[in-house]
Amino acid sequence: MPLSTVVIAQSDPRTAQGIAEDLHAHFAKVAIAQSAVELHDLLLRHEARIAVLDLEIVNLEEVRKLSEAFDGLAIICTHRSPDERLWMAALNAGAIEFCHPLDLHSILRATHSAAQRGLKSAA
Repeated sequence: MPLSTVVIAQSDPRTAQGIAEDLHAHFAKVAIAQSAVELHDLLLRHEARIAVLDLEIVNLEEVRKLSEAFDGLAIICTHRSPDERLWMAALNAGAIEFCHPLDLHSILRATHSAAQRGLKSAA
């Protein structure tokens, strides 16, 4: 059964499309933002509960702001060169996971985990 909406913002359009194709079978709607401004609009318009955000498009301060502004939004951050320092900074900013944008298994696992938490809190 498809679950809520996911919004994706990635610096590489092919990567964004690949993530979207993998997530489309699992979520009711998958939207791709081309910029931080469009990301905010899509989050509002689709009432998204999950966001997969490239830290090359959205910086850590914006992750923090999104986490505070959108109650219940699960943020999965990606970066082409993930390291432990950036991973900790992303988690401290409000992300629930941090991984390489081509690690589709980890992204899918994190989105499913977030969706399950959302279902439990809605019940």
